[in-house]
Amino acid sequence: MKKKFSWKNVGVSSFVVGGVLMFASAQVMAELSADVQSKIKTYQGKLATWAKDPDVISAINTMNSESSSMDNKSWKALSAEDPVVEKYLSSSAGKKLSAWQQDKTLGKLFIRDKNGNFVAGSKKPAIYNISDRAPFKNAMKGSAWNSKKAKTDPTTKLPSVQLSYPVISGGQNIGIIHTAIILD
Repeated sequence: MKKKFSWKNVGVSSFVVGGVLMFASAQVMAELSADVQSKIKTYQGKLATWAKDPDVISAINTMNSESSSMDNKSWKALSAEDPVVEKYLSSSAGKKLSAWQQDKTLGKLFIRDKNGNFVAGSKKPAIYNISDRAPFKNAMKGSAWNSKKAKTDPTTKLPSVQLSYPVISGGQNIGIIHTAIILD
């Protein structure tokens, strides 16, 4: 016997598929594993050490004393090989961040000024100014921060956990150091 088409059956099928997708999403959003939490603790310690580096502090202080005409739209239009981008990556702070980021657990390593602008990094970030994003807003409050869930990183396009730490000079939060731990 041939079954008659029914929108009711479509609704039930959609409900089942939706339930499966929600279950899969819930699994991705589950609490971070003990292994990932251990990595977060390790890398928060490294960020704390790196945040005290004189080249990091100097680069952020210099950027804080200048005004930037760059915005996210203009930044996105630049290639990774553009001389403007190369200036950020080849600075003494950029070279240091690249050396530290040789650890393949890290997908990126950036420093940002007090306004959330990119100062230097191990690669070109997808976004120039992150002043409205959690890694910046939370670390600028004065303590280490990490995301509670894994997400696809905008720069590396890999599942990662974001970490950031304030850079302090003269008792003031002058910027942040920011990374992403790549999940296996």
